[in-house]
Amino acid sequence: MKVLVLSATGCMGSGLVEALKDDPNHQISAFTRNPDSDAAKPIRDAGITIFKGDFSDKEALDKAFSSGFDAVFFTIFPDLTGGDNDIEQAENIIDAVKRYKVKQVLYGSVARTGTQESFDRAYANLPESSFLKVYWSKKWRIEDLIRSSGADWTIIKPPNFIQNLVFPHYVAMMFPELPTTLTIKDATDPNHPQWWVDGSDTGRFAAEAVKNPGKFRNKDITIGTELLTMNDVVEKLRKATGKDVQLYKWPADEWEATKTHPMHSIKRGFSEFGYDPEGGNPTEYGFEFTPISKWLEDDKNKRGTWLAT
Repeated sequence: MKVLVLSATGCMGSGLVEALKDDPNHQISAFTRNPDSDAAKPIRDAGITIFKGDFSDKEALDKAFSSGFDAVFFTIFPDLTGGDNDIEQAENIIDAVKRYKVKQVLYGSVARTGTQESFDRAYANLPESSFLKVYWSKKWRIEDLIRSSGADWTIIKPPNFIQNLVFPHYVAMMFPELPTTLTIKDATDPNHPQWWVDGSDTGRFAAEAVKNPGKFRNKDITIGTELLTMNDVVEKLRKATGKDVQLYKWPADEWEATKTHPMHSIKRGFSEFGYDPEGGNPTEYGFEFTPISKWLEDDKNKRGTWLAT
């Protein structure tokens, strides 16, 4: 079976590549903006074919898809500028899926943070221009494109990645103060539980769908490893590092400003939406998720991050 991993150097894509690269029943190819990057080194070292391009480049996508693939995996980072670049990229990918008759599409989406009642109530009260409402609406639009593609599909919905608090490129975007001040500026209620997962487990879970497409056919699957408050996460970080990690205490004026901040408004929304009590490990698939503390305390995950300095 030939598999094209479009988002090959991110947490999810790299997890999928790692899970299938030595499987004789699957031939993996990767697609990335920069094949010479450090993030792509494990792919190069494994001798995997790499196509260069981004999802806005139809010609690059055509070149990759024309090699013929049975399955395609992708995830798309949301357009934070207020545009529809993410939707257009998804349309480019699904157009290629249709033209080249790909049999199976796997998509890394995002977990719904709320139970049906609490999520719908909070979501309905948001103004149409709310970044948070736009974010979720666009995620669902991409999912609908996949469901109507004509291919078999599996949509995997992970929650918070623990990598967001560790890997430099995620930390720089979401928690820029953390490496130097050991302070997490997070707008979620610190006592509000959220699901967390090792992001690469999402890719490994997708690999199971590639291996057993019938079992995962046309399913939305929400995954998660542990239900933790931010206070819980801080304790795990302290244990893993021996450092005095703290949660930021918001002054009133800064707290008010979080309502319109792209990242902090999402985190505030998490507290309002509640959490899905059934959003964790879907045991019917027999997949073993990595415990959060185990991931944090693994030296290979600490390497090159603030955890090790």
